[in-house]
Amino acid sequence: MVHRILCVTLMMMCVLATVAAQDRHDDRALHERAIRLDPFIVAAATRYGVDARILRAICFIESRFQINVVSPKGARGPMQFMPETAARYGLRDPHNAEQAIDAAARYFRDLLRKFGGRVDLAVAGYNAGEGAVSSFMTGKPLVLRDGRIVNARGLVTGGIPPYTETREYVRSVLRLLNIGVIGPVKRPNLRLRFDTQRGPTLDVLDLSERVQKFSSEAASSFIDVP
Repeated sequence: MVHRILCVTLMMMCVLATVAAQDRHDDRALHERAIRLDPFIVAAATRYGVDARILRAICFIESRFQINVVSPKGARGPMQFMPETAARYGLRDPHNAEQAIDAAARYFRDLLRKFGGRVDLAVAGYNAGEGAVSSFMTGKPLVLRDGRIVNARGLVTGGIPPYTETREYVRSVLRLLNIGVIGPVKRPNLRLRFDTQRGPTLDVLDLSERVQKFSSEAASSFIDVP
């Protein structure tokens, strides 16, 4: 019996060690991807007058900074563009990180303009489409080209569609900003430092336990409008 308990204990220790090593590897891989994409994020944010932290947050939630990812709904690339939106912004290759981030910055700039600078509504529009946000602001149903109707009951929610995914998506982006997780990416192996004097501005992209816990809860990808 003692021998069996010892064997089980050693086995569990090996499993935990393997999981911890994998987590460290995943952390480093995530950070390396973030570092590679950050120059594109900073350049696009500067070019279009968008807060780089928001672009980082969207890129993190959408793809974990992965270039070749494709969602089950057909969204592609690090910024998870659906084909219609990609075509609208002249994005031929959503997997080209520089082009995709540039298009995403332009799109988010336009969303901010459309919704009076409100970040929450712009983020909701990025996920669910600006038509859905406008529909739930005004209570006017929106008929899509394929015949589907958004907000058929004429609900007025203040703008954020009452879709579980979209609401969690908005909360996720705002939480990343408000708890100070997303800041400029400088070099690897740096951890979270919350500066109470500077509020949510940080020196690094957090890859600590807080963001790993957050990662498991965050929503991702564009939504299919019911």
